[in-house]
Amino acid sequence: MRFVALCGLLLAGVLTVSGTGPGRGPAEGPGSATKGQAGSIVSVAAGAYSGYAVLSDGHVWAWGDDLEGQIGDTGPWTSRTVPVEVKGLSGVTLVAGSGNSAYALLKNGTVWAWGSDSQGELADQQFTARQTPSLVPDLSEVRNVATGAFDVYAIRDDGTAWSWGDNSFGQLGTGSAAAVSTVPKELAHLTGVVAVRAGTSDGYALLRDGTVWVWGDNSLRQLGGSGCGPTRTGRPEACLASNVPHQIPGLTGIVAIAAGGDSGYALRRDGTVWAWGDDEFGELGDGVRTLGQGRPVRVKGLDHVVAIAAGSCSAYALLKNGTVWAWGRGDYGQLGNGSSSGRSLPVQVKGLADIVQVVGGGDMAFALERDGSLWSWGANTLGQLGDGSVTGRNVPVRVLGLPGWPPPKKR
Repeated sequence: MRFVALCGLLLAGVLTVSGTGPGRGPAEGPGSATKGQAGSIVSVAAGAYSGYAVLSDGHVWAWGDDLEGQIGDTGPWTSRTVPVEVKGLSGVTLVAGSGNSAYALLKNGTVWAWGSDSQGELADQQFTARQTPSLVPDLSEVRNVATGAFDVYAIRDDGTAWSWGDNSFGQLGTGSAAAVSTVPKELAHLTGVVAVRAGTSDGYALLRDGTVWVWGDNSLRQLGGSGCGPTRTGRPEACLASNVPHQIPGLTGIVAIAAGGDSGYALRRDGTVWAWGDDEFGELGDGVRTLGQGRPVRVKGLDHVVAIAAGSCSAYALLKNGTVWAWGRGDYGQLGNGSSSGRSLPVQVKGLADIVQVVGGGDMAFALERDGSLWSWGANTLGQLGDGSVTGRNVPVRVLGLPGWPPPKKR
């Protein structure tokens, strides 16, 4: 298992915000922000140190870290700096990456999983990493999948949400006090769910009525409550946490959600973005850095936003004009503005235009252009940018080698 620092916290693994794309359900929220479909790539997703793309032929390609078999190509368990095909999958509509595992949703509504199983993420009760995808049992009629660091969520066609994996802070939202669940269980008190997103140890759900519901850890007010902040020994075992969902007051008319490490984001129907939770690196985008903010605040300087996404400690907005804006932590170049400095107000990602999807990963991001070009920036220690190198980038570079990709063009 890989141990990494996430926003100053030592975690086993790291948050991923998964891509959802135009599968059997809505494409809202953190992992993917989508305006349409482009070229041969249907949707893009990010793991902690890996990237994934679903092609129009229903096959999945992956690149980056393979320590736990999350690349899924049955080859050596070493990183890949350019995309390779995941073996044994077809008919895929979307893919999601978590800390060290990955999930594919098929057209028939089933979910397949591979990679790490340290917290029961593969739902096979084996707790053994696996390179090859296998069926998640007892789960059908799924239309969307999302992931946290070691927890997984599935939305079914009936509007219910189901979860499994790590539950140390009640982040599965089922009302159970068990630390781990190796089988999917229904989230408590939720119906009409259209999107679920996960932070490090908390979860967020968008309902059909435009309200947002939250559960899990609340030490940095990420549940919209008072929180209590970190203790001298680190993250507390329980700090106003909740293992069942409750509504965030004041958030209405929401059309998309996103989740960063310990921060939540909501896109209103009027094109404005609202944020709450951890603000150590300026993740809330309001120009004021605080330890934790329970009341949602408006991200400044952004209008006409059509989709949102988040990385571990950074966030992204896709505007109606096809440009991408970023804020939060920037020491790995994850803001894509040519700098390695963090920003508490949004800045424009350089060189991107006509973008239809943006995805946040651990400390990197991906953007899909309407012509089918895929771009990446940020940390690249394990080849997670897919450009054939292990060199970090503070401006977008081209992901190489995906089938059907258009030829490079001058910028």
